[in-house]
Amino acid sequence: MTETPAKGTITITHTRADGTLVEGSRKGDGVFELIRPHGFRFFRSLGQLGVQQSRDKAAQRWKIDGAAAALREVGWTVEIEIDEDTRRSFTEAEEERYERADSRTERFGEYADNAAGRSEAAWKRGRQIAEHIPFGQPILVGHHSEAHARRDQERIDTAMRTSIDEGERAGHWAGRQKAAAAYKAFRTNPGVTLRRIQKLEADARRVEKWLAGESAGGYSRSDTEELNRRKTELAEELAYWREVIADAERRGFKVWGPDDFAKGEFVNRGGTWYQVLRVNKKTLTIPHIFGGVGVPVVRKDAGEKARGGFTIPYDSVQGWASAEDIARLEAAEPEPEEERTECPHCVRVANGQKRFSRARGMCLVCGYAKPRNFKAKPVPEPETVEHQEQAEQAEQAPAVEERTPAAETCPMCRSSQWHATARYCAHCHHNPRATPTPAPAPAADAGDWQEGMAMVFIVSKNTRRARKRALWAMTRREAQAVCGDSRTSGRSYMLTWSDRPGDEGADWEWVPDNGSLDPVLEDLGITPRREWTAAREAVATATA
Repeated sequence: MTETPAKGTITITHTRADGTLVEGSRKGDGVFELIRPHGFRFFRSLGQLGVQQSRDKAAQRWKIDGAAAALREVGWTVEIEIDEDTRRSFTEAEEERYERADSRTERFGEYADNAAGRSEAAWKRGRQIAEHIPFGQPILVGHHSEAHARRDQERIDTAMRTSIDEGERAGHWAGRQKAAAAYKAFRTNPGVTLRRIQKLEADARRVEKWLAGESAGGYSRSDTEELNRRKTELAEELAYWREVIADAERRGFKVWGPDDFAKGEFVNRGGTWYQVLRVNKKTLTIPHIFGGVGVPVVRKDAGEKARGGFTIPYDSVQGWASAEDIARLEAAEPEPEEERTECPHCVRVANGQKRFSRARGMCLVCGYAKPRNFKAKPVPEPETVEHQEQAEQAEQAPAVEERTPAAETCPMCRSSQWHATARYCAHCHHNPRATPTPAPAPAADAGDWQEGMAMVFIVSKNTRRARKRALWAMTRREAQAVCGDSRTSGRSYMLTWSDRPGDEGADWEWVPDNGSLDPVLEDLGITPRREWTAAREAVATATA
């Protein structure tokens, strides 16, 4: 038996930080053809062979051993080095993915621009040749110009085909650029992230069972060392994605659950309001979604006795509404056609028609219902003893006699078109979704009291600070509107106001305004101040 002559040494390495890579190979030595059937590819950015998607994962030994056996059969000396403990944190890995997506966005954008330029140049070349040929001029067979005319015809055809091909190539790279640009937004999408967290939590429970010697997922595992590594990685991933959800909640995202719904209420999914038939642990039962085509509100058929329906997970919920909210929307009179807006659902086929009624929150043609959350967010606990006393006094205060909607005025525009029950102004469309903080009783002239100055503070749940944190100074009317807006409160913070803040430095201090609430101020038409003394003097001068 003849021995296969040695060809050199190939080293296959694997670390969690770098993945599975091949060292000692060069172009044309035949290594790639031997190990390609075992899952190895060439990485152009690294100039090396390796296994795709092997970073931050355990070594795929069946691929490594198969490639090593194939190389040894033809005379290569193969060394295998595996280090499972050299790894990078999940945060570092995720940030690198975002950076690579940004670089792809830039690179694909250049490819698309270059292809579009070539397409335009080819079209101009063909157009330039065709401009010298009279319209409808046939090729004169047998004439001395026949050869030149046929060459022109071929060049025009080639230029037009090149223009079309390059145009399609430009569209291809533009699409990939768009996908790369949306990578981070899709990756951190709250709905996607919630589903990812559920999967990771299930994996963590499975690992715990394996470590305890129990069966999980239909089988058992005894590789304790690798399971402990996976347990650490899952803890890192869960911490990272839970912080993504927490950040989304600070920006106004709502994590829905069984406690947020009751039978008979309505849930918005895909631009349709569905009546809730049953509240489950992980899903909501609604009428079948096929009944929601072209209609904004779907209720259960009164004559249907079967309990059947369609279930949707809580991460697909886009809004909540009570039966009264839906009845009010359906009963609202739509605006004249010139005052409506374009429907985001059927805008492409509407030919410029304005079909969406803001009063109803629905499209009058396709039935698309804009997702809205009518549920007021829970008010966090007061931050200090002073706030606790104020809250108790407000609860013990006698109820104010409710006036008719026509007699009440909007807290923003002061018009008489404010509807107290619906908490909606038909004039300025002001619609605070949270119950406003009870304010002290006004003076004899309610208008003057509303225009008095107040200080808006930011408070956090379960914190005790020596001094209150002041954000803005504004009128009481504006402070009520800002603090009553649902976007100015979150899971761990809220805005509150007082017209007797105390002394600066002793009782309160200014804190930086990071601009996260600028959209709220812009929607309400409020320009806040950052000087308390100057603001009070301005009011005193105006009322003197």
